[in-house]
Amino acid sequence: MKIARVKVTLVDTSFWGDFAARQDKLKLVTPMARYPEYRHPLSSWFPNDSMCVVEIETEDGLVGTGWCENYCHTSSSIINQHLSRLLIGADPLNRNMLWDQMYRSTMPYGRKGPALHAISGIDVALWDLAGKHLGQPVHHLLGGRTRSSIPIYASGLHFTNEDEFTREAAGYVSRGFKAMKMRFLHGPADGREGMNRNIEMVELLRSTVGDDIDIMADAYMGWDLEYALQICHALGSFNLKWVEEPLMPDQIRDYAALRRASPVPIAAGEHETTRYGFAQLIEAEALDILQFDIGRVGGFSEAQRICILAQAAGLSVYPHAYGLPTLHLAASDNTIGMVEYFPVPAWEEHEETPLFDGAAIPLNGEIMLNDDPGLGASLSLPGFTPIR
Repeated sequence: MKIARVKVTLVDTSFWGDFAARQDKLKLVTPMARYPEYRHPLSSWFPNDSMCVVEIETEDGLVGTGWCENYCHTSSSIINQHLSRLLIGADPLNRNMLWDQMYRSTMPYGRKGPALHAISGIDVALWDLAGKHLGQPVHHLLGGRTRSSIPIYASGLHFTNEDEFTREAAGYVSRGFKAMKMRFLHGPADGREGMNRNIEMVELLRSTVGDDIDIMADAYMGWDLEYALQICHALGSFNLKWVEEPLMPDQIRDYAALRRASPVPIAAGEHETTRYGFAQLIEAEALDILQFDIGRVGGFSEAQRICILAQAAGLSVYPHAYGLPTLHLAASDNTIGMVEYFPVPAWEEHEETPLFDGAAIPLNGEIMLNDDPGLGASLSLPGFTPIR
């Protein structure tokens, strides 16, 4: 079996569906919050939303499909102008060799960022193709089920006002979610008043959902070490499951210092790539929880390797974001604790629909995968028409 064609379709819409448009209207702390002109909205500095779909077709007409983020149309250009020629004529079942060839060949401009996004999209497509070829779901190829259902947590809770915030949290409890994550509003530029407001929001969330629900909070790279140390100590009494991405990704020493001192577990990793990047985090004892994104880290092939590293180090994995690739990995690896999901808040008059890849809406805080070959994906995206 040989690869005959690689088709890339640009889709100028968000990888995250309705969540991206909703978040742009809501306030949160970000790495650009120190600059007043870029504090809000997110789109004042964030690149335009874009993704690409990768279809890999064999000589006998079998098609595997993957997808990845495509900021500034970089991933699609890398695939079209470079990586596709490494794939044409190759055996698509040689996934490890193809991954290594793509990774090595992108060294002049890669290692992280768009090159790994592109490799991730291709890798997901190769696993989908393999599953279809063998008549097996991807989670079987990854080692088989380790659980009958996958725990899901609700991710949202951007503070607008107290009524909407508490209604949203209570709504997630009533839907059966056992855990939920909020967004911090403030960072160092907001001083002590902003820090106190952050603490008050966590206190409000805890008092709303009670002690039997896990709560987490995301700082989206918006703090520095001094601020993170102060606020994490103040948050110790609220039994947070984790504080997420308090620092920029390359502040590994600062992450290690924070982890040693913080009474709250520290999580990060959605902007890190490959086993090599995560090995550095693990060796530095920088994190309690690893949060790779399968569409950025290197696809299934690399995500599996990172799960092995995490298990050996005694660390938990809670992947970034929802979707069929993440769900297949979580079904096959119990190193993964829960999967993130972006529900529509109770205060918003908007119908919640399945993700563009067909991943279902969680029921009672969990999801079950079927055994359709490959990913079992059915993409619904503007401007995308599958090969067959």
